[in-house]
Amino acid sequence: MTASETAPQSGIIETKAEVSPLSKASAKEAAQQKLTADSRKRMKALPKKPDIILKLIKRSKGARMQDLQKATGWHAHSIRAALTGLRKQGIPIDRQKNTAGETIYKLMAEE
Repeated sequence: MTASETAPQSGIIETKAEVSPLSKASAKEAAQQKLTADSRKRMKALPKKPDIILKLIKRSKGARMQDLQKATGWHAHSIRAALTGLRKQGIPIDRQKNTAGETIYKLMAEE
């Protein structure tokens, strides 16, 4: 045996092929490709947040700001802006204070 046969070869490093895991974006793309046009039509559309707000204020007891925040995930200033938008659409919204000092938003009864 010669010295070159027993000595490790310099410059050669064994590495395993790295396989990158699926990124979130590629997983999302794969899921979207699985949906066919028919299944997309059958999917129920999610309600928009102003629609959620309107549904809550239509209740007989109305809705507190905390109720609206929990239902939409919005901050108070965003909910007040949405209420303003609903008012501009001609929806009569009443604002009252309850005995605890909380503001209650209600749909006003049409006369």
